[in-house]
Amino acid sequence: MKRICIFGAGAVGGHIAAKLARAGVEVSIVTRGEHLAAIQRNGLRFMHADGEFTVPVAATDDPHDLGPQDLVVTTAKAYALPEAAFQLRSLLGPETPVLFVVNGIPWWYLAVRNGGAPSRLDPVGSLLQEVGLGRTLGGVIRSPNEVIAPGTVRHNGKYSALRIGEIDNSRTPRLEAVAEVLRKGIPDTESTSDLSREIWSKLTLNIPSSLLSTLTGSTSPELFADSATRDLYERLAQEVCATAARYDTHVHFDLEQHLNAISANRHLPSMLQDLISGRRLEIDAQLFAVQDLARQARVDTPLIDVMLALLARKARVLNAHRARVS
Repeated sequence: MKRICIFGAGAVGGHIAAKLARAGVEVSIVTRGEHLAAIQRNGLRFMHADGEFTVPVAATDDPHDLGPQDLVVTTAKAYALPEAAFQLRSLLGPETPVLFVVNGIPWWYLAVRNGGAPSRLDPVGSLLQEVGLGRTLGGVIRSPNEVIAPGTVRHNGKYSALRIGEIDNSRTPRLEAVAEVLRKGIPDTESTSDLSREIWSKLTLNIPSSLLSTLTGSTSPELFADSATRDLYERLAQEVCATAARYDTHVHFDLEQHLNAISANRHLPSMLQDLISGRRLEIDAQLFAVQDLARQARVDTPLIDVMLALLARKARVLNAHRARVS
């Protein structure tokens, strides 16, 4: 695999692109706005605890400029993917796999479960039609990043871990080939035959963090410093675990282990970053899709239900306010 395109190169995508480019991989990115202009002008700047570097990458807002790729990695927000399906199609050759690295429940997870019927994550089936399940790979990344200025991505942690898999959990030559090339940029990249477990395991962190941090404006260490919100965090994670179990995926949330892992990390969760920046929230994939699955499986999620209603209302109020002042 020689030609790799990162579609939606914001915080996470920019991290992957920068590391691959530095490793000598022929990488291009699809992004837009001031971020795109800065990268075209100055290159992609990446900052981390041990220093920084800048790499030149081919960057565009029109995938047709790039042509068919050997691999497409999309890190675009879940809500942007259905409308981007046609753009993704222009990057695909006959055998090009598409690796979807997203937060929350992926569109393909619901498509597999409902036999390809439309869902809240692919409302008119555009992803199913333009990309299809046959070329789809799933990915889960743990890597705290943010775009701190146009063209500049900062990594706010000590490590990054990427887990990728076939959506039917099979082991295939293409999966291993994708893992091999991605390791050049993200050394802790592993292929997995239990992708569902990776998805739900991350949700035990995403859901409590997204709900509590975005409602309160707090980082995870600040939430854990308060016994009341620490308790809510654990109870939310347990609701996720209970839902996952109904879908034959058993995950465990260890509060003490999580406390140790994030004790010094004051990175803002991505949903709180989006709220502060006035961007649309990934409520559907991270939260409503999980609530849907819980209700279908008849799992009680009282805390998720209450907090999600409050967060959705908060997002609507803020959006209405921004519309009035713009």
